[in-house]
Amino acid sequence: MGSTTYFITTNARYVPLLPEIDPKKIVMRRDMRFGPDDHVLWPRRYCDKFCHLPAIPKAPTSPRGQREFGIIWWNPTPSDFVCPASGLTLTRGLGRLDGKQFTKLANLCNVLVDEYEQKYVKTLPVGTKPVLLSVQLVQRLRFSLERLRIPSTYVRMVLGVTTVQREYLELTGFLRYMTKYKPRLEDIEDPSAHRAYPDDCIGCFTDNPRIAQLCWKACLPCWLFRPLTAFADEYIWKVVAPFRLTTFLETKPAGGFSPVAADPENIDDRPYLVHRCTENTPWYRNPFQVSTPSAPAAGASAANTSTGAGPSQAQEVKVLARAAPSRNVSESARIRGKPSPSKAEKEIRGLNCNAKPARDKFLTFDRPEMPTTITPWAAALAAIDRGRPPSCGIDLPQLYVLPEPALLASPEDESRRRMFYHHYQLMRDALMYRLADHNQRPEPLATQQWRDILQGKVTKQGKAGSRAQARTASLEDLLRPAFIACGIDALTEFPVPLETIPPLHVHRTKELLWELAEINFRYEFLALDARASGLDRPDDCRKCFAGDSLIGMDFRESQRGLAALTAMDRLPYLLCMAGIMRDWSVPCQRPHQIDDACGHTEWDASAVRYLEQGIAQYYTQSFYELFARAAVIPMRLEHEIAS
Repeated sequence: MGSTTYFITTNARYVPLLPEIDPKKIVMRRDMRFGPDDHVLWPRRYCDKFCHLPAIPKAPTSPRGQREFGIIWWNPTPSDFVCPASGLTLTRGLGRLDGKQFTKLANLCNVLVDEYEQKYVKTLPVGTKPVLLSVQLVQRLRFSLERLRIPSTYVRMVLGVTTVQREYLELTGFLRYMTKYKPRLEDIEDPSAHRAYPDDCIGCFTDNPRIAQLCWKACLPCWLFRPLTAFADEYIWKVVAPFRLTTFLETKPAGGFSPVAADPENIDDRPYLVHRCTENTPWYRNPFQVSTPSAPAAGASAANTSTGAGPSQAQEVKVLARAAPSRNVSESARIRGKPSPSKAEKEIRGLNCNAKPARDKFLTFDRPEMPTTITPWAAALAAIDRGRPPSCGIDLPQLYVLPEPALLASPEDESRRRMFYHHYQLMRDALMYRLADHNQRPEPLATQQWRDILQGKVTKQGKAGSRAQARTASLEDLLRPAFIACGIDALTEFPVPLETIPPLHVHRTKELLWELAEINFRYEFLALDARASGLDRPDDCRKCFAGDSLIGMDFRESQRGLAALTAMDRLPYLLCMAGIMRDWSVPCQRPHQIDDACGHTEWDASAVRYLEQGIAQYYTQSFYELFARAAVIPMRLEHEIAS
């Protein structure tokens, strides 16, 4: 407020100046924050819509507070941006937040979300839902934290960190207001309240004496605007020099970010605009999602043998209407309207004596560099009833979000396997980035396409007009946007000459293959749930996995969750899966132990293993019925994982 009009009184021992804002726009600043408009870093006018903002904590000043919470106000530097080791990837300009700093952020965020669940959500009266804003803040915090796992540019990494910090601070303010300050306003006695010394919160400005009184009652800092004419009649305890925002916060605009238009008539709604500026929608999108109306599967009118209520089989068993752009001969013939060769026609032509027997993907692939299989899952996959066609009724193309792990390990020739591993390592970050790129849907690819990629056939090549040329051209179209975003501008580097490919330690191959198995499994689990339940609930599904993420997993997760060695450590994840599966409507019988798990209270190792067998059996059979192929199942790493 202008110094000729008002002065400010306060119950605090300092006075910040009301920030000067541009009423018509919000501007990103060079530190990837919003300067005067950043409501978590500087007090603003009190607003009933955002009554929790005054409770947002201030930056700590004590050494202990700095150690415990300083990361929330910390500014990343280029030294915190970790790029991949040279020679292990072709990505340029991409990296991730340093693991130690990420762990500090993640630990604080996880503690806060747990506190939100325990101290707020579980204490609400029966039938009362949490405030919608709080649900949105929790969801955004989870999404923002998970995005920090994905390779990005330095600027995007810094923006990701500041977004996590902002959402953490606002959620903290909301939780404090609901559990501490609101009870004080309702006259619930709090022995920790000392109204002469307000709590370490950012507080608010107001010209309403009633709001100032309420803030005083709650022990929240508040600065009251008063007419300058009243100055002589007021008791002034002390005159202090005000704090200027420019002394503490970055105000210079950031390059490359367009201003966001704001309504000057709705100044109070600016926090909504800041939310929208940094809003992180779920980066997960179902690659197997049907893009056109689904067709009923063969036998869809038959009685559903699954127990429990749910949508009918005709509604839920879907056909993948949009396949990958390049396919093998039978797939291409089907798309052109020509029938694929029948079994009888193939027999008339005779067998190709030089053809290598097809690998049975329902059986464990035995190769030294393969991770260890988890026995109940491998047994369930091998036991699938393949005596009849899958219930989806057609020969669906076998599509994967990343190459199937055994595909890299399957070549008999050791140099060819080495080439597959090396090419995958070089493209790994770009392929992960492609899955998380919000500009395009992460379209799954067929086995032959992934084989071409592992061979380095990522640019248009082959005889003019041939299927091979068409296939590689389509691969280049699919992959180039992600490669360009990752700084890979010379696709001609592929394939890498065999003589230049370094050897790879068996532990590293196991880690690469475990990661491929785990990411494929997690994406496939979410896709199967969406198709079998008709629900869109990736957040619920991710609770079934160690680490609660889909990409950028810690290799230590290979010995946790479903891969934990002890049955009791696996139980929480199995119970989550059982709860999810009870909503599935699929044309196969659901094992009774899945339904019984809901009311089971006393568990021992034997009961856990019995539940695990039923879950693995139901999952693998359901996936076969709805996707017409073997599911990729979770695996385990048994060598020591460095921390």
